[in-house]
Amino acid sequence: MIPEKIQAESGELPVWPAGQKIELLAAPNMGVTDFADTDIYHPRLAGKILEMERDPRFHDWIFKGGCGTKVRDPHLWGCPEADLVHARAMKLAAIALGVPDVAVDDCWANIYRNGDYCLPHSHLRAAASVIYLLDAGDQPSEDPAGGRLCFSDPRIPFCCAHEEGRMTQLLMPELVAGSLLVFPAMYIHLVNPYTGTRPRVTMSWNINLEKLPGDRADGWKKSPPAPAG
Repeated sequence: MIPEKIQAESGELPVWPAGQKIELLAAPNMGVTDFADTDIYHPRLAGKILEMERDPRFHDWIFKGGCGTKVRDPHLWGCPEADLVHARAMKLAAIALGVPDVAVDDCWANIYRNGDYCLPHSHLRAAASVIYLLDAGDQPSEDPAGGRLCFSDPRIPFCCAHEEGRMTQLLMPELVAGSLLVFPAMYIHLVNPYTGTRPRVTMSWNINLEKLPGDRADGWKKSPPAPAG
């Protein structure tokens, strides 16, 4: 069950503060909410992510263009601040899916450093995906789209402003530190190359209505079966 409160070093924090609002975006079933209490938990959470990056149990580098360095399983770090954002992600997904509770299939932090980017992709084994912006970094002003999360999917009407089914523009949600975004996991998305000097840090979750059988790496880290015959 999603907890209502998390006991952090600074005191007890509500998972979903009273009056927390969700803004619907220009795509079906996509919404964002901005948390106002980030100054209480962001410093410790950012430090914990960089600490856990050095732990081989959680560190995961896929390839250049694979969304920076991944730091797996924040709910296993023993960090109340990570537990808080984890619970908030579950709560937002539960609201979006119209259910009281959800199951997380996979979750991780992303650390983007200069030159890191994320190729277009969608998420397997998930009904909903959630992204949290912890630190946008310091992207140079002459490249305002650098490091930005973009959606490029013909199923999103905004992306097909001129002709149905033909993608001619990107949907780039306006996210700030503390923004939590939920969207259908099938949507194709990417992150533009980041060229800042301070790490850009986000967190991600793949979420379903109930726990799935098998392993979270099924279908993307494991080779597909050879064709019959």
